[in-house]
Amino acid sequence: MPPLRTPATKPIKILIIEHCANDAHLLRVLLRAETHYALTIAPQLARGISHLVKDKFDLVLLDLSLPDCPGIEAICHVRRAGSSAPIVVLHERHDEELAINALREGAQDYLVKPEIDRALLLRVARYACERHRLVASLQTIALTDTLTGLYNRHGFVTIGEEQLKLAHRNGNCVAMAFVDLDGMKRINDELGHEFGDQALIATARILKSTFRASDLIARLGGDEFIVLGVGVQPGSTGGIHRRLMRNLAAHNKSQSILTVGFSVGFASHRPSRKDPKTIEQLMTEADQAMYVEKQSHHASRTF
Repeated sequence: MPPLRTPATKPIKILIIEHCANDAHLLRVLLRAETHYALTIAPQLARGISHLVKDKFDLVLLDLSLPDCPGIEAICHVRRAGSSAPIVVLHERHDEELAINALREGAQDYLVKPEIDRALLLRVARYACERHRLVASLQTIALTDTLTGLYNRHGFVTIGEEQLKLAHRNGNCVAMAFVDLDGMKRINDELGHEFGDQALIATARILKSTFRASDLIARLGGDEFIVLGVGVQPGSTGGIHRRLMRNLAAHNKSQSILTVGFSVGFASHRPSRKDPKTIEQLMTEADQAMYVEKQSHHASRTF
């Protein structure tokens, strides 16, 4: 069985959560010859969760007969620990219903302990990691705008809804900025679509330099961008707008051909049970505010 990675790369970190000392020893022996594996063994789920919180692992081998959390619930606890590592579950006997439920909860595979040998264990470990890598890659593609590297609309709504729910639970204020690139049709018509793409990329770069790393930035499509910030007080959007305009001016000052401009609208929300706004409602409010600013730009250019 070929290794998951070449020996020159960093070792694959495997966390084994197994309460039976003999079974844990067997797994260690079966993997001992693979020098590119780094093993950590936890005899209880609580100890395993502690390791997952402190470190990052490439694979979790999880016993479903743990004394402190037997059965499918153990998978849920591993997921709640924030680990994205693929999980292969271990059990003493064949149990089709348990195996199906484990896969539904996110496990990559189900192994019956008495049947485990070195070839099977290495093959399952390799396939679990490769499937996980492929799924993660597909998820990234599905959520990302390929031109700018920002999230796309689907990615923004998917992740934004979760951030908004968390903000509601914690009582954090949120703010949203809707950004529309001005004159995109003129850029495409007069300079060409290659320059239009460069204008979009430049806008993405300006947004990333303005907003925090924790803020959710996306290109909705066409010339529209949006940003969601959690923990942003309603009164601070004016300062954000000024910083955005300064960064825009600095970018344009460095350009001899392609300068950009955009209109921005903000929406703020202080979560409450009486007003549980959705991500779509905030997007609509920010879009309307952006439209008002864009109209003022048009009006100012007519005089």
